[in-house]
Amino acid sequence: MIDRPEEPSGLDILTLAPELGKMYEPISDDLVALNRYLAEEFRSTEPFVHDLLMHIARYRGKQIRPAVLFLASRAVGGEPDEAHSKCAGVVELIHTATLVHDDLLDDAKIRRRVETVNKRWGDRAAVLLGDFIYSRGFSISTEVRGVSRLLADTTHTICEGELLQVGSAGEVDLTEERYFEIIEKKTAVLYGMACRVGAKLSKGTKKQVEALERYGLCLGMAFQIADDALDLIGDEAMVGKSLGTDLKNGKMTLPLIRLRTILGEAKGQELRWILENPREIGARPRVQKMLKEHQVFESVRSTAEKFIAEALKCLEVVPAGPARDSLETLASFVLERDL
Repeated sequence: MIDRPEEPSGLDILTLAPELGKMYEPISDDLVALNRYLAEEFRSTEPFVHDLLMHIARYRGKQIRPAVLFLASRAVGGEPDEAHSKCAGVVELIHTATLVHDDLLDDAKIRRRVETVNKRWGDRAAVLLGDFIYSRGFSISTEVRGVSRLLADTTHTICEGELLQVGSAGEVDLTEERYFEIIEKKTAVLYGMACRVGAKLSKGTKKQVEALERYGLCLGMAFQIADDALDLIGDEAMVGKSLGTDLKNGKMTLPLIRLRTILGEAKGQELRWILENPREIGARPRVQKMLKEHQVFESVRSTAEKFIAEALKCLEVVPAGPARDSLETLASFVLERDL
């Protein structure tokens, strides 16, 4: 028997993620409006579809992507309106669709401490649900003048990034440059686009719009680097999702690329064997040991910090105030995820 979760009803994100606290204060009303809007979007008159939508509504986490859209709007002196809420809703829908598809590709079992769609209802339901959400996002985007092409192009880029990652699975000699290209396309562009849309809708200057987009890109790069590190060393009980899937599926992430480089050909035979046979019992603990012995995570954190430093520099184009303060705090928050 499938348990039916309670329907969301305009929940204030601060009650879902109290650690965000003061960071989201300038946009608390915006996020309440967004979640009321999403509560309506995550409904269907078809019982099976409704159950699926109610289930993935529980995936809603810190909502960083729509948050930066609202913060970018306020940072350039704007007052978010219905157009902002719709675009923030599209951003969240795109993100949710990618989560559903990612879980399927990774054969993940847990997301936000609940079963993934593919685990509970199977692969076909996951594919079609992700498509269903994407199509709804595209439909909503046409209701806001001047942004539908940007939102569509961003989704296209995200899918391209996912395809690049799938195509490079098992490529033990993947370069850092290729890795950065993949994570920019599959993750960072959505942060950048959210910031761009928020600033653009609020009539920010060309310089402000471009700088805030760059802020979002750098924030997204740092976020994905941290996420890839957590996949190798994190605790599922604390993180609340399936971990170890990157290694198991042959994805070369930054920690593995750095470790391979440090070990070189002579000392890297054990690592290479593990990377070529990632589903062998004990593969993850063995890799974790090597990563710690060679202090790889210090190097990875340093790279994430460089992206955050660039993100903070981008904020110099907007005036001081609560929204800019929150964007600065959010950048630091990304790095607080222990590497």
